[in-house]
Amino acid sequence: MPKIVINGRFGTRALTGVDRVAQELSVALDRLVIEGALPGLDIEVVAPPGNLRHLGLSAIPVRQTGRLTGHAWEQLELPRACRGAWLLNLCNTAPLTVRDALVMLHDAQIYQTPDSYSRAFRAAYRVLLPAAARRCRAVTTVSDFSRRELERFSVVPQGKAVVVPNGGDHIDRIEADPTTLDRHGLSPDSYLLAIGSLSPHKNLATILEAQARQTGPLRRLVIAGGANPRIFAAHGLPACPAAQFIGRVSDAELKALYAGAAALLFPSHFEGFGLPPLEAMRSGSPVIASTAAAVREVCGEAVVYADPARADEWVTRIEDIGRDAGLRARLREAGRAQAARFTWRHSALALIAAIEASGYALHSC
Repeated sequence: MPKIVINGRFGTRALTGVDRVAQELSVALDRLVIEGALPGLDIEVVAPPGNLRHLGLSAIPVRQTGRLTGHAWEQLELPRACRGAWLLNLCNTAPLTVRDALVMLHDAQIYQTPDSYSRAFRAAYRVLLPAAARRCRAVTTVSDFSRRELERFSVVPQGKAVVVPNGGDHIDRIEADPTTLDRHGLSPDSYLLAIGSLSPHKNLATILEAQARQTGPLRRLVIAGGANPRIFAAHGLPACPAAQFIGRVSDAELKALYAGAAALLFPSHFEGFGLPPLEAMRSGSPVIASTAAAVREVCGEAVVYADPARADEWVTRIEDIGRDAGLRARLREAGRAQAARFTWRHSALALIAAIEASGYALHSC
């Protein structure tokens, strides 16, 4: 029986954006197994030792094996554990001794915005990513923009990468925390929302400057996630008295914040995909988004755009959305329709298709 092993290293570390993608794709594959959509195919998650996050799987078993952790486990112990199977690596890296494998490379940001990463991280990934892209039989990425950039920086051979976009319907499983707005002194449709990060490519400085300058009715900018305001200030971000830093939030709190926001602001210079705008649109929030290429692929015509380098454009968009309830209503409707195009089931089926296209037979004779 053909077998797929999912590299489960993502389940033993703090949940990041790429780990979220790996987990949701695993859940989608699990549902396909339950539906009988993958007959004759054996799938297993193999993870390193240590604390394993609950992955939400019912039909796909999870096995922890080995004594090592991190890259050492992935390179030295995982290959023995997946011998004879196709290895599915969903978080940028893969063991370089396994050829019957797929690696998902999410973006080229270590090349586009190297200052966002430590020297050690850059050095490791500039070796591991191109090596995995050449060694693995199949390579996927999450957007046409990422595919072009990975080819431009010679990370992936021309024509090898297949686009498998992210889904956004995981947000439907999350029940919004009904106490969130009250706890932060917020009311629906009265605030702007941003996801906080000190990474330079996330470009928080532009929307802080815009919010300090805009004169519309939306006077509060809620920044969820990331560091506390003292750390943001220490990194030279502009002062904005209207900004309210609320720190890290749970998925349930974030869904409530999305649903109650007058708009999500997403000003990134670069994104491999852009999951927050997709989650926001699915949750009913209007979005003001950067003109960065991948964000346009995700958001289409369902958001309003502003140049990430021009704070004045963000001022105008914020004021327009604050003063025009009809615009907010139209964006909510368009956003839900656009977000409905991106499901994890579709992405999981595209992964299976990418494996089959590489020549690996997934169906028993």
